[in-house]
Amino acid sequence: MMYHSRFYTYMIDIYNKFFQILRCAIHDDIEVPQLSVNEWKQIYCIAQKQSLLAVIFRALERATPPSDDDEEKDVFGKLVIEWLGQVRAIERINHNVTANVIKLSEKFAQDKFQSCLLKGQGNGLLYPQPNSRTPGDIDILIRPRKYDLGKRKVADDVRKIIKYVRLQEPDAIAIYNHIEYPRFNGTDVEVHYRPSFMFNFIFNSRLQEFFTENADEQFHNRTEMADGVIAVPTSEFNKVFLLSHIYKHLFHEGIGLRQLLDYYYVLENDVEFSNDYKALFSHLGICHIAGAIMWILTEYFGMKQEKVLVPVDEKRGRFVLNEVLQGGNFGRYDTRYNFGNDVWGRNLQRLYRDWRLLRYFPSEAISEPIFRIWHFCWRLKHKKTKLKKQEDI
Repeated sequence: MMYHSRFYTYMIDIYNKFFQILRCAIHDDIEVPQLSVNEWKQIYCIAQKQSLLAVIFRALERATPPSDDDEEKDVFGKLVIEWLGQVRAIERINHNVTANVIKLSEKFAQDKFQSCLLKGQGNGLLYPQPNSRTPGDIDILIRPRKYDLGKRKVADDVRKIIKYVRLQEPDAIAIYNHIEYPRFNGTDVEVHYRPSFMFNFIFNSRLQEFFTENADEQFHNRTEMADGVIAVPTSEFNKVFLLSHIYKHLFHEGIGLRQLLDYYYVLENDVEFSNDYKALFSHLGICHIAGAIMWILTEYFGMKQEKVLVPVDEKRGRFVLNEVLQGGNFGRYDTRYNFGNDVWGRNLQRLYRDWRLLRYFPSEAISEPIFRIWHFCWRLKHKKTKLKKQEDI
């Protein structure tokens, strides 16, 4: 018992130092503390687990070598070289993904679809060093170019987009908010017809209404990226969309510090706080998760109080932070939900997660199993949606 207590205390200390270094990485005016080689190694492992290696490296560049001992200096130097190699690899992947984003957007335009980049490289534009954000796949929202909000239904466009993708990949898997697109020059792609969703049907209906009402502005909010131009969400849209995305992944796969850092930079770069976010977030069912994220960002990321959208919620914030630290980026390192990879195992995993989240987020936790059954029927309905030729779109 004493060993476990000491180990727990040690891990708390390491994570406190990690967040101290994270604040140094995102706030250049904070001096980097002197750490031991072993502490830097631990921080490297946490940064890798959270997909923040290139971000944290900004603090390492300003750090003082751990000691005057030649052997310690040699070990530290090797760590810096290894870390730098990872950073350069992240930068190369970023360049490739960004180029693919532009090419993919141009392809959709040729095929008579408007597009708007969600998350990913669009979020990276908000970082002081865009290529320091560890890239993932491409999430891109599309709709038919001839779009009349008063005469069209979203469901009609969903079917058309699914048919369009399955002209290129007949067995592409479609879920409620996106369909898998063929890998594009080595990059995974998800084509969205809905940005995100909620499990609670009432809140989901309100969220989809918000997305539809604000869609036009997103498709026309164009910005320069690399050698091209692409539409990205506005700050006001991202405050809702990214929060709902974080909420969904908290229940499904898990979230990491990278997703929270994305949200930090959305708020850090925002210059207007014109809306009553508490009322809006309550209407959409995302106020509880918003309060939790606000606490984490102010307590551990050093975000200023004037950037807070809703009152901080320490109780839920501590719970969410624990989920983030245990699971790592998208929950890949979480060992608490290992029920197997078959259908029964995955469903038991979801139910166990719902049970753990019930106390803090009851609306979504109660709704998730019901939504899952409904979603199964939705996927069956859209499983064979195909076209013989693109001219039918």
